[in-house]
Amino acid sequence: METHFKNRKFLTKRNFIILMIVMLLGGFCTSYALTKEVIIKDGEKEIKVEGIFFHVESVIKKGKIVLNEHDQLSKPSDHKVENGMMITIKRACPANIQVDGKLEGIMTANEKVKDILAEYHIAVGEKDIVVPALDQKVNKYETIKVVRVEEKIVTQKEMIPYQSIIKYNDRVEDGKTKVIQDGKNGKRQAKYKMVYEDGVEVSKELLEENILEPVEDAIVEKGTAMYVATARGRLRAKKMIKMTATAYDAGFESCGKNPDHPQYGITRSGTKVRPGVVAVDPRVIPLGTKLYVKALDGSKDYGFASAEDTGGAIKGKKIDLYFESSKDVARYGKRKVIVYVLD
Repeated sequence: METHFKNRKFLTKRNFIILMIVMLLGGFCTSYALTKEVIIKDGEKEIKVEGIFFHVESVIKKGKIVLNEHDQLSKPSDHKVENGMMITIKRACPANIQVDGKLEGIMTANEKVKDILAEYHIAVGEKDIVVPALDQKVNKYETIKVVRVEEKIVTQKEMIPYQSIIKYNDRVEDGKTKVIQDGKNGKRQAKYKMVYEDGVEVSKELLEENILEPVEDAIVEKGTAMYVATARGRLRAKKMIKMTATAYDAGFESCGKNPDHPQYGITRSGTKVRPGVVAVDPRVIPLGTKLYVKALDGSKDYGFASAEDTGGAIKGKKIDLYFESSKDVARYGKRKVIVYVLD
């Protein structure tokens, strides 16, 4: 009986030891089976982490990785860990956002504009302007600009200013004016589409108008008749031209012809040269035009003249005045004059 009891006690101890060994072996096997090897890639660095992990968050803690607020992991923090997996860390870079009158420096690991704006909870309206565009990438330190665009329909009453209509009258002396009809401002009700960018008006489009009071334009008569004061009184002129005047006579030095030449003293128009005949450029003053030549230096006017001749050196706004005497030609030299084209 005693021997049986001792045998039973021995068996109990042996079973306990076996059980403990089995449990230890089972725990070791389980631990080995649960142990995982994970690679964390942080920029150029690769960190190998081993242990029993269930979620990515545990791997980051085990690897003693410090994450900033806007850094990003290639896997969510609650993602289930698999043996041999790689977790990549994308570090946030500095950039700027200009919106609603403020320029703010930010940190972001996102690349596209739309993702960065979403990260910072910045809503973009349908008409808002975003630079760079929403699908564009943003470089380090680059600024994203959001321009708020607002459209409004505005109705307002406005004054319509009258215009002054000038009617020219060649029977009235040049420079004189006369009011034929006084002007009167009108009134209208106008509807506009207004466009604002960041609160600043950039365009204004008239959609419709309703005339409340019609406008009456002023009518002003303005004289265009030109007159020149002469010893014979005031004469009407078509226009005046400021010109450079020289002098010539019928002699060889001026015209290259001697008295025995058949064309001596004959003008380009075929008339006999005489005081009052002048040479002109026909492109400026047509031959046959009646003129009055007024001096600008205080000397005596050449006076009434007829454009009948031309000259090789008389081009553009130049005029050659005929004198009988070569001494008068030399005395005259070159002067500034006003040539009136008579009516």
